Amino acid sequence: MNRRFALAVAAIALLAVSAGCLGYATGGGEVTNETLDAEPPREYDFDTDRDAAFELSTDATYTAVYAVGDREELRLYEQTPYAGDQPLEFEAFRYRYPDGEVITGSEFRARGGEIERTTDETWIRFADDMAGGKAAFSGAGSPRRFTMLAYVEGSYAVTLPAGFSTEFPIVGHVSPRDHAVETVGDRDRIVWEEVTGGSIVVQSYREGDLAVFGVILLIGVVAAAAGTLYFRRQLEALRERRRDLGLGVYDDEDDGWL
Repeated sequence: MNRRFALAVAAIALLAVSAGCLGYATGGGEVTNETLDAEPPREYDFDTDRDAAFELSTDATYTAVYAVGDREELRLYEQTPYAGDQPLEFEAFRYRYPDGEVITGSEFRARGGEIERTTDETWIRFADDMAGGKAAFSGAGSPRRFTMLAYVEGSYAVTLPAGFSTEFPIVGHVSPRDHAVETVGDRDRIVWEEVTGGSIVVQSYREGDLAVFGVILLIGVVAAAAGTLYFRRQLEALRERRRDLGLGVYDDEDDGWL
């Protein structure tokens, strides 16, 4: 039995090592030009004055725009509790030059930029003449809980879908806490003037959901009260039966038991 168990462990270990080696050999998976040139879910806000700006949508996608400045590269990755760092996956890459020209991912590569994925991260490297521009892409992300590592230092903004809010503390949450909320048309925008590391977290809710939460809370309170009343009645009935049988019963209400 022990031998079979040892063989099973060895086989699992071999598969894990083989998978890891294959991942490194293939560079963690190529980011194809088709993926980079895909149409974005909506127009990118290249006019943002933030170093990193995100726009969330009810279709469970987000758009991101980063100010390149004088950076030579961006390392994009996700942290997982068991598998370590994983590459951030995105599509519909666009780069805008300071003069306003916007190019696709394949054109970005043709002009000297690089986008590559390893087993741990996705790298965006900028050509020498790309300083001062902006890089944008889109990915999967829910407005009900959006989390993104702070890959760059500076000012951040997250624009919620119309009708969503973070004001109610039980179902709404924003981190870091030193933020402000702006109203842009019919949408809330969470802004941070300075983020130096860690991650940003925005947990929002549709304002119409508060009524649903209220009903659920009311049902929970009623159920708890009914359960407590039922328990007390059963306890009292048990006390009465013990009295009828002539057994000792503690009548002190503070005791709470028979």
